[in-house]
Amino acid sequence: MVWSKRSEAKETAFGNIALVFILIAGFIALGYIAVRNISSMFMEELASRREQFVESKLTDYVNSLNFAVNHLTPEDLSSESNFQSYQYRLKHVYGLERFAFVDSKGIIYTSNGTRDDIDLYDFDYKTLSKPEISLKKIEGEHKTIIVAIPINKLHYNGHTLVVSFMEINISRLLEGVSLQLDTNAAVSCNIYTKDGKSLLSMVLGGFASDENLFTAMEMANFDEGFSTETIRSDFSVHKEGSATFTLNGIRETVHYVPVKSTDWMLTYLVRDNVFSEQFAAFSEGIVERNLIIAVIVLFVLVILFILAILQTRRNAKLKLEQEIVDAENRVKQKKLEEQLKLQEKLVEQERQRSEQSYMINALSEEYKSVFYVDLETDTSICYRKVTDEDIPFDIGEKIPYWKIFSTYAKMFILPEYQEKFLEFIKPEHIREALKKEPLISSRYRSIHNGKETYEMIRMATAKTNEDGSIRIVGVGFSNIDEEMRESLAKNQTLIDALKVAEEANKAKTVFLSNMSHEIRTPMNAIIGLDSLALHEPGVSPKLKEYLEKIGSSAEHLLSLINEILDMSRIESGRMTIHNEEFSTAKMLEQVNTIFNGQCSERGLNYVCNVSDNLDDYYIGDDMKIRQVLINILGNAVKFTPQGGTVTFSIKKATTFDKKSTLVFKVSDTGIGMSKEYLPKLFEPFSQEDPTTTIKYGSSGLGLAITKGIVDMMNGKIEVESEKGKGTTFTITLTLLNSERSDSDSSDIQIQTSEMSVLVVDDDEVAMNHAKLVLEKSGISTEVANSGKEAVEMVKLRHARCNPYSLIVLDWQMHEMDGVETARQIRAVTGDDTAIIVLTAYNWDDVLDEALAAGVDCFIAKPIFTKNILDELKNILKRKRQHIAPTKRKAELSGRQLLLAEDMEVNAQIMIEILKMRNIQTDHAENGKIALEMFEKSPVGYYDAILMDMRMPEMDGLEATAAIRKLDRPDAKVIPIIALTANAFDEDVQRSLQAGLNAHLSKPVQPDVLFETLEGML
Repeated sequence: MVWSKRSEAKETAFGNIALVFILIAGFIALGYIAVRNISSMFMEELASRREQFVESKLTDYVNSLNFAVNHLTPEDLSSESNFQSYQYRLKHVYGLERFAFVDSKGIIYTSNGTRDDIDLYDFDYKTLSKPEISLKKIEGEHKTIIVAIPINKLHYNGHTLVVSFMEINISRLLEGVSLQLDTNAAVSCNIYTKDGKSLLSMVLGGFASDENLFTAMEMANFDEGFSTETIRSDFSVHKEGSATFTLNGIRETVHYVPVKSTDWMLTYLVRDNVFSEQFAAFSEGIVERNLIIAVIVLFVLVILFILAILQTRRNAKLKLEQEIVDAENRVKQKKLEEQLKLQEKLVEQERQRSEQSYMINALSEEYKSVFYVDLETDTSICYRKVTDEDIPFDIGEKIPYWKIFSTYAKMFILPEYQEKFLEFIKPEHIREALKKEPLISSRYRSIHNGKETYEMIRMATAKTNEDGSIRIVGVGFSNIDEEMRESLAKNQTLIDALKVAEEANKAKTVFLSNMSHEIRTPMNAIIGLDSLALHEPGVSPKLKEYLEKIGSSAEHLLSLINEILDMSRIESGRMTIHNEEFSTAKMLEQVNTIFNGQCSERGLNYVCNVSDNLDDYYIGDDMKIRQVLINILGNAVKFTPQGGTVTFSIKKATTFDKKSTLVFKVSDTGIGMSKEYLPKLFEPFSQEDPTTTIKYGSSGLGLAITKGIVDMMNGKIEVESEKGKGTTFTITLTLLNSERSDSDSSDIQIQTSEMSVLVVDDDEVAMNHAKLVLEKSGISTEVANSGKEAVEMVKLRHARCNPYSLIVLDWQMHEMDGVETARQIRAVTGDDTAIIVLTAYNWDDVLDEALAAGVDCFIAKPIFTKNILDELKNILKRKRQHIAPTKRKAELSGRQLLLAEDMEVNAQIMIEILKMRNIQTDHAENGKIALEMFEKSPVGYYDAILMDMRMPEMDGLEATAAIRKLDRPDAKVIPIIALTANAFDEDVQRSLQAGLNAHLSKPVQPDVLFETLEGML
């Protein structure tokens, strides 16, 4: 008993001593904990500041992207070159890797063209509804950040743009923030994705070789309360936190904060030696004060310990007994809980298996047979099959995969589908295909019980090996005959509808061509005879008045034909708008000259108000603008009674981005229109009052054509009218500004508005850029993407006696280079047209060959407006100085021509017109007679042949082809000129292919005919 008390006293003494040491150690530890808490606060502040900087930068990029998208203009979207130029500018302004757009089909539009690698980006362009920040899906050190925003369905080049995004280099994002990644530094900062991927090049300041933070921390020893799973959990829920661990023998502390607007975490890593050095003095003071407090507290506690020893001894025994009882109860309780949990787990597993079985059965209802296939062992188990097919195995039976499936193909699949089916079910194909897609399928036709049906086989991965290779797949066969036949029927319906629409459009074109020919043919006779009659001597004033009215009516009828053709061109999209420099004063003078005279004759007051802020020149299609103004002013004059007023005003509303918006307003005090009729005003053949046509004369097409032209020029036309008081039309057009003014002085002025240029380049981007530069300078420009196409276009224009002023050729093109193209063009045009070759290479080696081929000069790519205009002026000056004095015209007097014309009246008119220049003419009533007359004539007897196109027995094309095939020297070289009412480009093309040299549309103007003959003889 004594020994027991001594033992207890001894134990109490040791306990007190231990308690003293624990207390002292505790106060020392409190000092260090205080230091650690201050360090943690310091780390938190540093991490938060860097996070705020990164968040601010990302917010700026989102705002910049919104700003860039909102400032897209219709002009930026009007062409590929404008769109790519806008992207290129924004890309360099913000220092981006890429500034791009995504359309509704997943095609990416960048400043370098289109891309189809949308799978490299995390955002879903189909469902994106707010700004999203992510990393691009590429491996390696060169990481880029993607900032994507949804856009409100911009339309570009027939596609709908739904997403815009920036691609930013990570180093660009982190400019201005200190992220120390030196392996010798004690402090480092980094940014990771929520799954631990580093945005920078090193993990944990470079002391870890892994590329993933979580993988690197698997090798670390964490202090109590910290673990990799804790950090992983915090990262997944975007939660701020910290952890202390030892890695490679170095004790480190990491603090991490979420980066707002992203799923990233910013970490701040500090090694303990930093705090031991930076906070040594501070920590020593805290420890000393804690030691003094510890001694005082220790003195008090010793007294308390002495008083508590007796009570402790008494309680110890009771406590021990209670603990034994409690331990026994806990063991029993734990065993009972484990048994209950195991039972619940087994019940839950059974329930899940039942649900999975029900779900699999429900999903497999779509399939007539379902298989479990092991690709490595070439075995298969059938879990479902139809009962009406003669298949030699049962459900649940293990069967050889390849043998059974290939036998099925030979027995039931049609021969033309067997090879494709067998290739599809090969294990190597299955593994390769399922790597790319989660579900693969193949359709084929099979025959069962004498009936052909469409079927489909589908496969999906069921199990993979540890190395990721596919081992087991699920295979299902389904009958898709009904839906396939329905789909094929719908497709055939669409094909038939398309064919009907194409035939209707073709029929419409043929009808318009025939109508134009049939009406122009008698019109040619009317206008021709009227012109001849007016030139007869001794015509009485009364007869002259009648003849002039006949001519006026004929011209009106011809204008109606032209309006119908214009309407057809607008509806079919064949009418084009040309951007050409024009004089504002000259255009207004032409319009005012027409309507001053008309208003004076009808007793109307004509007022023209021109704002003083108009520029001297603009760039646009002045011919179409004049057509619009003449149509509207013509209606104002037509529907305004005597004594009324017609007012025409023009002003500049605004100027922006080298463009001006002009407002044309035409007001009259005429009969006006009701408000109910105004919505139908611009419909073809629309008339408010049927008697209007009888009283005033109108085709009902003028305003429809006007509206079509204004819409093509991206303009706007508005109308206000009141019955009995008058009408006001307002046309708003935006035109390009011209740098030219009437004050410009030069030795030789080149009228760019009168020029027509052809640009030839097989690089579509370069071709469109050249076209854009020239059109911005007011030059009408057409394009061709090969030398062969350019030669054909030159022939077509030459046949119409309307050659190009300038041809710009790329030097190095496929099939036919620029020099050869120039040589062939010169063979058609002679030396009339200027030819410039564009190149990015040194042209010294081919200079002599190019000049000999007819090239006027070379210009280095890329084209700049000033360079091209200066060079054009120099070339045209040389052309005018060199060609104008020496150009000669053939003498027409005494020439002998052969005229093929089936209409006697038209033939008589043409013979009389040719007599005006002392030209002798032989008449053939059709193409066959013309062929016989030419064949029987001596070689060189006829100087030229005038050939009508539509004639009985043999038309003009057949006759021309036959003449060209004759075995006589002049058959290949005699000029043959088409005189026809066929006014479409397709008709001209057929004429050239048949061997005609020129194409003149009826009614033929004598001056045009004589000029054509002078140029060809």
